[in-house]
Amino acid sequence: MMKRILVPTDFSEEARNAFEVAVAIARRTGAAIKLLHVVEAPYVPDFSATGDINTPDGMQQVYVLQLLEATKKQMIKLIGAVPHDGVEVVQEVDVDKPINKIKRTIQKDAVDLVVMGSKGSSGLDEFLIGSNTEKVVRTADCPVLTVKNRQPEFDVREIVLASDFKREAGQAMQRFKTFQELFGARLHLVYINTPGAFESSGNLYRKLEDAAKRYGLQNYSINIYNDTVEEDGILQFAQDIRADLIMMATHGRTGLAHLLSGSIAEDLVNHTTIPVLTFQLK
Repeated sequence: MMKRILVPTDFSEEARNAFEVAVAIARRTGAAIKLLHVVEAPYVPDFSATGDINTPDGMQQVYVLQLLEATKKQMIKLIGAVPHDGVEVVQEVDVDKPINKIKRTIQKDAVDLVVMGSKGSSGLDEFLIGSNTEKVVRTADCPVLTVKNRQPEFDVREIVLASDFKREAGQAMQRFKTFQELFGARLHLVYINTPGAFESSGNLYRKLEDAAKRYGLQNYSINIYNDTVEEDGILQFAQDIRADLIMMATHGRTGLAHLLSGSIAEDLVNHTTIPVLTFQLK
């Protein structure tokens, strides 16, 4: 059951797109949405829920209060900009480090899904970004759906599930099935065969069939795709089948775990305009 969706927002166009997608999902699931904006103030040792700020610097206090007031106005504007009749939407504005507040909110509110906007990046920008979206993908305890473009209807028909289909991926499978069932979509299991970790097609087909049976999958296809780099293979395959969504289980670390390293999920989020659903394995 999906009851609570968290949409962290910075009031960018991409964050608005994420809110729109969250509303479309909430209409299907009956979930409530929380819009969260985190004000990053340079020095706030003590901020209470009532809005009292205990800081030695009076100017700092005025600055933060003005920032909060401006933010609340932006929040009201955002809520008005996306039609959400029949969907419960609550809002929260806080002063903190965004990633810390998002992680705490996921736990405190028992969030089932985070929907986040991402600008993505290319070339040198990537080294300068260290984006909050990537940090959330790497650390969240629940699935994270990353959205770039407007998807007002967000109707998912074709889903790519990229994995190495080892047993540990099973932790994510139930959540991925829920998403597939929610939209009645077709699931395309894909294994990217790379020169560095090459396996025969026969072996791989058997491995994927076994996984599909083990997880009780329905309405799926099995695909082996050859490419030099896993991320490129996933993107090319997703384009070939005109996928509406890419799903991946990820470890919140980089490493040699084939197709499960956090870096591949983060790269995908950066480089595709297709929405990406990630779930971090423990």
